[in-house]
Order: sequence, then C-alpha cells, then structure tokens
Amino acid sequence: MPLISLIIPVYNVEEYLKNCVDSVIKQNYEDMEIILVDDGSKDNSPRICDEYSEKYDFINVIHQKNGGASVARNTGIDAATGKYLMFIDSDDWWNQNVSLKSMVDYVLKHPKTEMFLFTSFDYEEDFGYLQRNEHKNFADLKTDSVESYYKSLLDNGNMEVSACTKILKRDFVINEKLYFKSGLVCEDNEWMIRILRVIKDVDIINEPLFICRSDRKGSVTHTIKEKNVTDVLSVVQGSIDFYKSNDNPVKNYELCFASYLWFSALGLCTYITKEERKNVKKHFKDTSSVLSYSNSKKTKLSRFVYKIFGFNNTICILGSYIKYKSGHNISRTKVSGN
Repeated sequence: MPLISLIIPVYNVEEYLKNCVDSVIKQNYEDMEIILVDDGSKDNSPRICDEYSEKYDFINVIHQKNGGASVARNTGIDAATGKYLMFIDSDDWWNQNVSLKSMVDYVLKHPKTEMFLFTSFDYEEDFGYLQRNEHKNFADLKTDSVESYYKSLLDNGNMEVSACTKILKRDFVINEKLYFKSGLVCEDNEWMIRILRVIKDVDIINEPLFICRSDRKGSVTHTIKEKNVTDVLSVVQGSIDFYKSNDNPVKNYELCFASYLWFSALGLCTYITKEERKNVKKHFKDTSSVLSYSNSKKTKLSRFVYKIFGFNNTICILGSYIKYKSGHNISRTKVSGN
C-alpha cells in the first residue's frame, strides 16, 4: 500500500497533461500512486493517460463518462489505496524547487493531524510566477485549534480552499464522507466548509509545492456565467440551513466565510448580463441574513459599502476592484528563481 495517493482529474487537457504528470514523476518519490481519472475527454488526453499507465506501474488510469471535476475526484478517492490523499488539476503542476519527500517526512512526524495545508504559486504567461500576498503570512497562521485556524485564515483574507494545496488522511475523508459535491463550479468552497466542521487537527507546511496555471483560457475562472453566481449562493444557503438545526464551535467563523462568499458572488455579477442580475437578485436577498456575521476585515468593509451604495452600485464597485486587482496584480508579487 503506497503512502500517498495522488488524484488527477483529466478532461480535454492534452496541451498540459504531460507537463503535469512529468512534474510529479520528477519528484522521484517512490511511495506514491498516481490515479489519472479521464472524465470522458474528447481530445488525446485518454491516449496520453494510457501511455503513462503502460510505462509506469505506479500510475493507474480510470476512464469514465463525463461527470465533472467533483465526480472525477470522488472516483479517485474510492480507487485510492494510500494512507494520505493529494489532488492536482491536470493543467497545473508541481514545483521542482520543493521536495515532496521533505513535506511527507514532516507529515509522518505528526500522525494525529488529519489535514496539512501547503502554499502555492500562480503562473501566468505574461507575468511568470506570482505569489499571492496573503501567502507571505503562512508561517503566522495559527493551528493550536480549528477555531484559531479558521479565524487566522479569515483575518489573512483567503480561506485557502483549494484541494490542490492539501494532504489529507484518506480514512478521515472516507469516514467523514468528505466527498466533493457534484454539479458545483465552486466545489472546493463547499468541501472545505464541511471539512472544517469535523476536523480536529490541522497543520501548515510553508512550502509552495503547487503551481496554479491561473490564466488558461476556457478554465472556470475565465468563463463566468449566472451559474457561477447561483452556485456560490447555494453554498451560502447551505451554511445558513445547516445552522438552523445544528450547532458547532466554528459556527461564527463559517457564517463569516459564507458572508465573504456572498460578497464574492456579488462581485461576479459584473461579468453577467443585466437580465441575469435580475434573475439572481432574489437569491442574494434570500441569503442576506448571513451578512450579520461579516466580522473579518474584508467582509466588514464590503458590508459597509453595500449599506451605503446598495445592490447595483456595489456590484460595480466590487467588479471594478476585481478587474483592477487582476489586471495590475496588486494582490500578488512576482517570484524569481522558479
């Protein structure tokens, strides 16, 4: 049984797939299996997957009908045999300047910990490697309790929900039924909310193993539609509904995060049509109760702006900020030597 099971969902990424898999192989870490889940690709990705499986005995391929990233990840979870799970998207890759073995050595020294969070770099063709500013504070994130961890993430301004920056105990994921919810374009947000309700021990590995290709045309982040907005609000509604009949020590932190998602969805409205904005306005009204939990710096400021300027004007303000931040990289710093 391998120590690590790495799950890679694959869908129409023939241009990037080899770079992803090769970056993992070059880590030369022997106690790992790679599970390629071909999610009904229509390009040459299935053939590339089979070629890797034939060449390397630690690479397994599963071909299935298209069901989306969540379904592909869940297939990988069920097929995994390792003690720990890791994920990477097939258009991204691992940093060769970071040692997976060293990270795993740290994991093995902390056998009670259910989830380890590590950091990442973004990559854009026109800019190169970029570090998100909030990632500079990883060493200061508190892990003495889940509540402290939740609060420090909120204070730091990013909840770090990506499955691709985690090492998790497989038994923890299975026993707590922490599968990904299918049909969502924001599945990592919903998944991380459920993890933080049940996890008991979390730790930080301040190493940028994961490289995220953040400018790929055709990716979810480049195709914002009405569904992106309604899916985020459905996650917010899920938190509201959960606490109608449940209690949890992280309740206030989760609902604060839900308010952050509410404002994120409002900012996304700048990318959809006026007619679509009319369609989603009721969803915002129905979930607006979560705004009373806006206790982080970002959510407090957003709530202040919303109270003064209202629905449509706040969309314009948040949208302009998102576009400016993206175009000028004010939230990221160029990284040299990678």
